[in-house]
Amino acid sequence: MSNHLIRTIDGAVVNIVDDVLAHHDATSDRALEILLQLRDRLGGITDDVLVRVADGLKLSRAELYELATFYPSVRYHPTAVATRAAACEDLVCALVRSPHSAGEREATRDESYLCGGSACRGRCDSAQDVVGTGSNVVHADKADWRTLESYRSAGGYGYVERLRRGDVDAADVLAAIERSGSASSVVRKWRAVRDQHGEPVVIANASEGELGTFKDRHILERDPHGVIDAALVAVAVVGARRLIIYLRDDYDHLYRELQQVINEMRVAGLGADVEFDLRRSGGAYICGEETALIASLEGQRGRPREQPPFPTTHGLFGRPTLVQNIETLYRLRAAWGMRVEASLPVTRLLDPAVRIFSVSGRVCCPGVQLMASLPNIAALIAACGGMTEGEELGGVVLGGAAGSILTAEQCRLPLDDLLRAGIRIGSGSSVIVFAQRDDVRWIAAKMAAFLARESCGQCTPCRVGTSKMAGMLAGGPLDPVLMRSLAEVMREASICGLGRSAGQFLAGAAERLQGSAEC
Repeated sequence: MSNHLIRTIDGAVVNIVDDVLAHHDATSDRALEILLQLRDRLGGITDDVLVRVADGLKLSRAELYELATFYPSVRYHPTAVATRAAACEDLVCALVRSPHSAGEREATRDESYLCGGSACRGRCDSAQDVVGTGSNVVHADKADWRTLESYRSAGGYGYVERLRRGDVDAADVLAAIERSGSASSVVRKWRAVRDQHGEPVVIANASEGELGTFKDRHILERDPHGVIDAALVAVAVVGARRLIIYLRDDYDHLYRELQQVINEMRVAGLGADVEFDLRRSGGAYICGEETALIASLEGQRGRPREQPPFPTTHGLFGRPTLVQNIETLYRLRAAWGMRVEASLPVTRLLDPAVRIFSVSGRVCCPGVQLMASLPNIAALIAACGGMTEGEELGGVVLGGAAGSILTAEQCRLPLDDLLRAGIRIGSGSSVIVFAQRDDVRWIAAKMAAFLARESCGQCTPCRVGTSKMAGMLAGGPLDPVLMRSLAEVMREASICGLGRSAGQFLAGAAERLQGSAEC
């Protein structure tokens, strides 16, 4: 922190800080949300604001400084607040706005070649339409979410009400999920939490931060009650009283929407015995990992923890904790009888045969695609209207920042063959399409830079490995032997999935780029 901390803070700012503090318990676990609310009102956080918040929460200034500098969404700056957010320069936006061919690469090999501008904000389906305003992003489209009345008319919240009346019990729910055959891991987690001593907590993880992924946003924009309904069933089954919805901070429209949805439910008397807690992530990709997410909710830097113990036994503040992602919760309702509705396409996810993909990049109609039968990736691109005018398919990035870079030929192979060969779709089902003229090494460098920036820095293999990986791909001759050696260290020695998957990506990139003209 800078040396100007003792200067007098502006009176109007003092009033805003004190007003936000007055609406929260003075506990460390509220610190991140307090900083985000102050950012909403002030545009960012300066040292003066940080000091007053630290004093109000009875935290050391160093503790709060660590928090503010770890989470980029806080928008901390010692003395001044930026008046406008920088444009996104991660892979999809940079690809769409600034085409890079191998011939253009030398002219762009500077710091912006890696990660200039701002980080991905989850609007990859509208890369050319995104504008920065203040701290968040405004999107041209406004989705009308489903009303409570509409959801209940389709049978929504009926099963959770039966649970609370005692018409069915936890064993019935778990048996129904098992019979559905689509989520055996869910049953194991729910049973593990239910069997523990102490009051459990349920967390719905809507902090999707994977590059090119926006499927959870799509679900919540259209049918938020479907997610909350399933989460309330989970709350009842494991014996919890608190439901936390952990939302990606960039989704400010969903933050407002979910506040309205929760208020609507309270008025209707639904979930009256449940404490709803809507919390925002701080823009750290690593908080998609369960233990890092939990650390964030505890008011700490989002750093993964060694496992065991697992969150199901020792999670939030040591309590048994169930963490489920949005898609899993939404799909689960099929187990207790919710069905596909022709008038609401997102409900097709209740069919276990339907896959959801986030498609972006050089396609005519980027967005979410729901596919019941997908012969190959080329068919998915065709469903998005094909390539943008004048472009030929060069390949795709499949599975996000640590995913696989596929060639155009691989895109035409049967999808099942790719999966059997070890190609991963990834939890976000992200598909970033690039053209034949795009520089594959530039794409790999962007992916590596994303991973290097998002490493939490806790373990050396990931912290140093991702940085070296980004540097290797940014410029100069490639050494495939060194790349494979570094990849092995990252895969074997990193604490969490980020470092391990980054190593897997680097090994694939070494093979993809070896001997190519793009080296």
